[in-house]
Amino acid sequence: MDVNIFCGSMQTEINSLKARVYDIMRDVEKAKGKEKKTQTAQLKELHALIEHLTEMNNKLARACPLDWTAEKNAIEAKKSEVVEKIDIWDSQHLAGLVDN
Repeated sequence: MDVNIFCGSMQTEINSLKARVYDIMRDVEKAKGKEKKTQTAQLKELHALIEHLTEMNNKLARACPLDWTAEKNAIEAKKSEVVEKIDIWDSQHLAGLVDN
């Protein structure tokens, strides 16, 4: 696979993850009362995650390194973290613990 194609694919995947996180953030911000107060920390984490993913995307846009192993591993770790948080949030939402 061409390096530029790989980097473009990674940017697309990062943008997809960011979109999912933004969706969660919107739903968390809609929460009311006690739930909103307990989810403030989660919202801060999600904002930090968005910033980190943005930095990774910017790095890919500036320079697509030939050896992307370390960065790829970091992206995959963040992706796993996002997926885990999304799964936790979704399970709470589906169980009725989060109001819309």
